[in-house]
Amino acid sequence: MLLVELAAATGLSVRSLRLAEQNKLTVSPPNLRKLSEALGMSIAYLGCFENLPEHTLGQRIKKARLYHGYNKREFGKKLGVSTRMILWWEKDVYRPSEKYMERLDKFLAIFPSL
Repeated sequence: MLLVELAAATGLSVRSLRLAEQNKLTVSPPNLRKLSEALGMSIAYLGCFENLPEHTLGQRIKKARLYHGYNKREFGKKLGVSTRMILWWEKDVYRPSEKYMERLDKFLAIFPSL
């Protein structure tokens, strides 16, 4: 697929795609979703998220969020919490309550150890 065709399929500019291809631009999770659909590749593969650390719960939450292609605002809406709470969880400032851990379980299922 040519960059022009990919740009047309995703609504992204050719310039943005070129910069992303050269690792000079970080692609947002919503745009990764568009690229994933257009290219038929997983979001996790396109984002190279396998290299992200997963030692703490916060790191696993962040990796799971990105793996599923959500930014903090979208993920917060999905879980019924604020963007700030997502940030605090990811930074291990707060731990999700049991209520939210139940909601997070389906996203955290990407980790074989959980």
